[in-house]
Amino acid sequence: MSEQLQNGPSPPGYIIRKARPEDCGHIVTMIKELAEHDGLGHKVAITEDKLREDGFGDNPYFHCFVAETTPDSTTGTSILAGYLMYFFMYDSYNGRFLYVEDFYVSPSQRGSGIGTELMKRVAQVGVETKCTKCEFIVHDENSRARRFYEKLGAVNSTVEGEWRRFFWYKFDMPSMEKLASR
Repeated sequence: MSEQLQNGPSPPGYIIRKARPEDCGHIVTMIKELAEHDGLGHKVAITEDKLREDGFGDNPYFHCFVAETTPDSTTGTSILAGYLMYFFMYDSYNGRFLYVEDFYVSPSQRGSGIGTELMKRVAQVGVETKCTKCEFIVHDENSRARRFYEKLGAVNSTVEGEWRRFFWYKFDMPSMEKLASR
């Protein structure tokens, strides 16, 4: 797949491209901004080095698109204005699918079309790789985001009732270590 997918132009003043290792510092900053927005800033433990190791080795654990401003005509500099992090999963009922882990556009850049283009790019990946669906979660209080996704055609599967009978469980690292050593 090419670095910049070829299905229509990026929003004016931006390019949407695959993240590169040198983007990791900026991505960590945006992860922290997103976590602060969600009231979870104290939970962020990821580092630039860990992100680089996990996303850009021989077997990446995630993939990422970034929205980068076109270089300023006077300074020649550009900034990352958003990112979308995803990975592949498998559903034993339907097969492979994409999971969007994080999606963020800097507040000053919202409304510019960047968010739509980032979601469009991950949808293109899903189509190209024959995924059966693309899933993500949205905080119940984030009505603006829910409206955005629904406008793009996403279906709230909670409303459909698919997940009302399920609970989300996890093992943290100490729990995994304890279980693994039994």
